[in-house]
Amino acid sequence: MARPVNGVAAMAALLLVAVVCVAVPARAQPPLVTIDSVTFTGSGCNWGNTNYVLSNDYKILTVLFGGMIATTDSGLAGKRKNCQISLGLKYPNGFSLTLGKVTGRGFADVGYSSTGTYQTSYYISGQTGTSYATRTIQGQFTGNYEFTDELSRLIWSNCNNAPNLNINSEVRVNGKKAVMTLDSSDQKFELSFSIDWLAC
Repeated sequence: MARPVNGVAAMAALLLVAVVCVAVPARAQPPLVTIDSVTFTGSGCNWGNTNYVLSNDYKILTVLFGGMIATTDSGLAGKRKNCQISLGLKYPNGFSLTLGKVTGRGFADVGYSSTGTYQTSYYISGQTGTSYATRTIQGQFTGNYEFTDELSRLIWSNCNNAPNLNINSEVRVNGKKAVMTLDSSDQKFELSFSIDWLAC
């Protein structure tokens, strides 16, 4: 005589099968990533005042800007500073990447009826589309700030093609009195990008 199947045991077996089915990760990361080339252009950066760091796990790219200071006190040209960075990446075939989030840290001194804004965007050479994140601080505000944002869209690099990653950042001010964005601790405007990897 056949024994009845225990409902709990059957559910546990189904759950185990489901777990095994999803246990193979769709996302992975390359064993080694290097930045082979870097170029800087723009009024807010140069080789002497801009640094970049790729974390040891290749998941965070941090850029420190020493010249990204926009102020209403320095004429029309001083109200907007920008920097275009192109990073030549190198990693093994079988992977694709995108930038998922960005965290901006800095200092702002924004008076009444004035604003301070930073915007960052990225695109991948040879592919269409640009992704943005923008933050505006309304006056009156004085102090350090930190914002984390999802970038507006995910743009994945082509598989088996390590790309040039192009990041354009700017700070701008409007109104009678505003300064963006000199950090009080290290005199740097900092952007940290999360890098998402996909095995392909």
